Parts: sequence; C-alpha cells; structure tokens
Amino acid sequence: MSSRGRLMRSSSIGEGHSNTAKSPEAEVEGIRYKVVWSCLLLVEMIMTNIEAAACFQNLASMVVGKVSELLRLFNSRATQLVLGAGAIHSAARLKSINAKHLSLVTQCLGMTIAILPHIRASLSQQLPPKQHTLLNDLDKIKKEYADHNEKVLNKFVTIIGGIVEHGLAKHIAGTDFDARAKQGSKAPGDSVACCVFLEGVLTNTRKMHQVLSALLPPEHLQDVFSRIFAFIDQKIPSLMIAATEKSGSNGQPAGFSFPGTNDGKQRLLDEVASMTKHLNALDGVFPWEFSAVSVLAKTLEYEIPIACTNASVPLPTKEPAVDSSPEDESKEQVNDEKERDATEESNNDATVVPSTETSTEQAESTSADGALETSDEGPTATTPEDPKESTVVAESADDSPPEKKSSQLEDTIEDKEPVQEPDVSSYETQTDSTH
Repeated sequence: MSSRGRLMRSSSIGEGHSNTAKSPEAEVEGIRYKVVWSCLLLVEMIMTNIEAAACFQNLASMVVGKVSELLRLFNSRATQLVLGAGAIHSAARLKSINAKHLSLVTQCLGMTIAILPHIRASLSQQLPPKQHTLLNDLDKIKKEYADHNEKVLNKFVTIIGGIVEHGLAKHIAGTDFDARAKQGSKAPGDSVACCVFLEGVLTNTRKMHQVLSALLPPEHLQDVFSRIFAFIDQKIPSLMIAATEKSGSNGQPAGFSFPGTNDGKQRLLDEVASMTKHLNALDGVFPWEFSAVSVLAKTLEYEIPIACTNASVPLPTKEPAVDSSPEDESKEQVNDEKERDATEESNNDATVVPSTETSTEQAESTSADGALETSDEGPTATTPEDPKESTVVAESADDSPPEKKSSQLEDTIEDKEPVQEPDVSSYETQTDSTH
C-alpha cells in the first residue's frame, strides 16, 4: 500500500498544478515533469484499476491485463501522433511538429517510466505468488517506453540536421574565406564574425536551446545537446568537404573551394572556433570537445602558427647568468675534486701498477701468483696457490735498504714504458697491511 500512496501523491501534485498552469506538472521521486492532460488521465485510469484490484482481489489478474493495455495504447498513440506526424492530419490540425511537442512527449514518457515500478509493486500485493509472472509484461512495457523516449531524443538531432543540411548548406558555396580574411570583419565583443552558414547553425541551435531549457529538466537538456553538439561537430567539416567535391549537373566546377592563402585558412579555422565557443557557452549544457577545427586544419594541410601555440607550450628560454658567490665556488671545487678522486680510483682498479719495492724479476714472478692475466676473453683475476709465498716476498722486499729500492725503481721505469704514477698513500696502506 505504501507504493500506491506515493503514486497517489505524485498524481495529486500534478492535478494541483493543472489548475493554475497551462501545462500541468507532476512530481515523481523529487523530479518534476511538465506533462499534458492525456498523461494525467492515463495515471487516473491506472489508479482506478489498482483500487478495484485492492477491493476485489479475484479481479487482480484481469486488472494487470487492463493496465498493460492502457499503457500500450498511450505509447502507440503518442508515437503515431508525434513521431508519425499524425497530429497534423488529426483533429488537432497542427501545422508542424516542433521541438515543443517533442519535449512534452519525452516528459510524459519519462514520468510514466518513473511510476511503472510503483504500479508493479502495487499490483504484486494484490496477486498471489503463483501469478507474479503476469507482471513480466510490465517490464516489457517499460522497455518499449524507453525505446520510444530514445527516438524522441534523437528527433531533436534530426530537426537540427534537417536545418543544417537542407536550409544552410547551400550558403557554403557563396563563401570566400580569402576575401573575408582581407576584410577582417568582426562581431560585437571583438569576436570573429562567422559566415552565413556557421552563423545559421549557431542561431538555430540557440533557438532550440531557448525552447528546451524551459521544458526539459537539466539531465535531459544535457543529454539532448550532447547529441546535437556531436552531430554539428561531425557534419560541418563533412559538408564543407562535400561542397568542394560537388559539381553542377552540366559539369560546372564547384561553387566553393577551400582558401588558398594562409590568412584565408586561418580565417576559416577562427570562424569555426568562434562558433564552437558560443555553443559551449549555452546555459545548462556540458562543454563539448569539438574536433571540427583540427579536422579542417588537417584537410587544409595548414599548421597553426607558433605564436598561437606559445600560450599552451612555452618555448625554452635561456636563463640569465648569475654571479656566483665565493661559497658557491668553493662548493663547486669540492665537487670537482670528489669527481676527480673517483675517476682515479676507478683507473687504479682497472690498471696494474708495478711495485716500487720489488725488482723486475720479482714483479714477473709475482705476476704468475697473484696478478691480472690477459687472455683472448679479457682480463681475468688469478689467486696465488700459496698465500705464504707472497708474504715472504713482501718481507724480503722490506729488508732491502732504501738506496737499493730507489735504484731498482729507476731501472724498472727505464726498462718499461711510462705508466701512471702510483699513489703514495695507497702504497703505504698496502705495506702496513702485509706486516
């Protein structure tokens, strides 16, 4: 019964608004819908059938069928009168089906879709569990209403498409963007004045927005104009390209050609960009990422000047020289010394320095024990077989007098090519470790 109570309150709200407004409003779950009288009559008839099922539960299964018939009848008749343009030939005598009629249809469909779960819950309380499968028909009806609503939303795009393709596309042929670039005409507000074709697209889209913003809720408004913007974004470049390829019936050349000068190409891109900027400025719509400018630039084989891209991608600039203080210079010297010491250590590890304490013969004998041997595969390290022999050699080298050591060092330097001067500090550390 709680679901039925919510449904009755939403219906009563619609009836309350109908006394003061030409288009009554109904509120379902916090969302207000601007509907027509026939939609409120549908809700009233459904409520009458649900009340009959509550009073006479033996009639509940029959009531489910009657409610389904009412919902399908309303959906089919709405399709015939609006999408099928039957209202033009009916008693209503409408001259045309415009955006206002479509917006009222989508509002009625949206409200009916919103109350369908409550109708289903109310009927399920009157049916025995074995007959709950009868309610599956209401699920199918909900899908039919959703499909109908989708067609109505696409119809808005069809209206704009008909205006653009059949009413405005013919003005492309008389547009010369090279001449417009020389004129340099601008619209109020220092914006680029668009050509007749682009200005017509912008004007008709604004009129559509003015009508729909007063009838559709924000969610539906954003949905509709996202579809319209997607159509415009794709259609403008394709119509311009088709205008250049189109020829007359007698083989005459096309009346439109893309600009040949850079100023004319830039003018074309500026006008398209100005139009898209004004479209995104409409109230209550999602800003659309238009790709028409990039598509036309690629078609024109035109690169945007660097001056236009400096705002987004700044060019690298040379930093001015700054006088360094004495502290900074001392820090740089310390860093240079550290780097120099690191390179010297790496060189000492990679090269073999002859010992200053042993003779040439001793150096040759020790190379067979613990030096680096060179082979075809590269330098390989070998370990001495007896560590005691290296200790004895070191001790015998220490017993020799200093004069003999210096003479041996001179003979070694004269016999061999000049090598890197050994580090004294590292040499002292090695002799201390051997002792």
